[in-house]
Amino acid sequence: MAAPAPVIRPGLSRVRAALDRLGHPEDSFAAVLVAGTNGKGSVAALTASALRAAGHRAGLYTSPHLVAPQERIRVDDRTIPPSDAARLARRARAAARGLTEFEVQTLVAFLWFAETGVDIAVLEAGLGGRWDATNAFPAPEVAVITSIGHDHRDWLGPTLRHIYREKREIARPGTALIQNLPRFLWPEARRWAAATGVPTETLGLDFRWSAGRSTPAGEAFALDPGRRPLRVPFRGPHQRDNAAIAARVIGALRRRGWFVPDRAMRRGFAAARWPGRFQVIRRRPPVVVDGAHNAEAATALARAWKTAFGPRRAALVFACLNDKDAPAIARALSGVVARAVTMDLPTPRGRSARDLAALWSRRVPAETAPSFAAAWERVKGEPVLIAGSLYLAGAALKHFGRCP
Repeated sequence: MAAPAPVIRPGLSRVRAALDRLGHPEDSFAAVLVAGTNGKGSVAALTASALRAAGHRAGLYTSPHLVAPQERIRVDDRTIPPSDAARLARRARAAARGLTEFEVQTLVAFLWFAETGVDIAVLEAGLGGRWDATNAFPAPEVAVITSIGHDHRDWLGPTLRHIYREKREIARPGTALIQNLPRFLWPEARRWAAATGVPTETLGLDFRWSAGRSTPAGEAFALDPGRRPLRVPFRGPHQRDNAAIAARVIGALRRRGWFVPDRAMRRGFAAARWPGRFQVIRRRPPVVVDGAHNAEAATALARAWKTAFGPRRAALVFACLNDKDAPAIARALSGVVARAVTMDLPTPRGRSARDLAALWSRRVPAETAPSFAAAWERVKGEPVLIAGSLYLAGAALKHFGRCP
């Protein structure tokens, strides 16, 4: 069979045709469907961990991977074996013509979850929502929008309103939609929910967290007055939003009959792992790896750095893809960066290190390096921030022997 097309091709017809020929593996398990510009992976990882802690056999499908493609598909936090991934990919490709790589991976996830007897899977949408391959799942238990930001505008539309309208299409009438939206979208969201019969819960409007604080171990905050704080091992104030959303997802699942007691949710949240997101490799001096690749994520990263390390500025190792808004990322990070070392990514989609160094040189001293290893040699011994791309985060984790 020919290799799957390495392109984005909006539409669900190919995946639905393949699922029909594969005997509808998606009918054998329940699902939570998670969309959003930033925070999808954190919410998905927290939710799956809580479900595991409650005794459910839980699948987790995320993208992209950091080091190995098998990271994307997990059952009870164990990655799919490479031999099984290859076997199921052959089945998926034989089921329909013209599948994209992401569509093949989504089909492999559905097949693996069915084959391994998963009770419920948490599925992270790859891009948008309406036409994402994960949205071929017919009736999720809960749908989630973790955030709305300026990313993939060529595909989703020029404004946050357009992007929101694409992402909300993962919801179904009668199925809870837990969401985090800019305040100006709240009125439209309520009108749409009333018109479609989708019950929505919006962070900041219908639920909120309070008494948040950052600790060396992660974030702590209160969801309900008078109850002990909820703790998550992810760093950065933005992770309180993600954890509050995940807790609300668990609440919605409980209302649909899923057994997830509070103690299991807390235990699961505490045990959750999500590498490459404000991952502290070393504390003295601090070395942090983060996959922030858009302005909103970079803003959250800068805030997390200041919260954790105060006024110290970092030597930045930076790379990004061509389709990312590198100037906006640079503006967001410039307040925590003392100097920058840029590098090429191992993909033709990467922006050149020379172009990125020229961009950063308008703000701080900047230079290029031919590889991550070379970049690390130039900054080690200083406070270091590694950011701009999940490709870069993966290269860094591989270099440090921290493969997920």
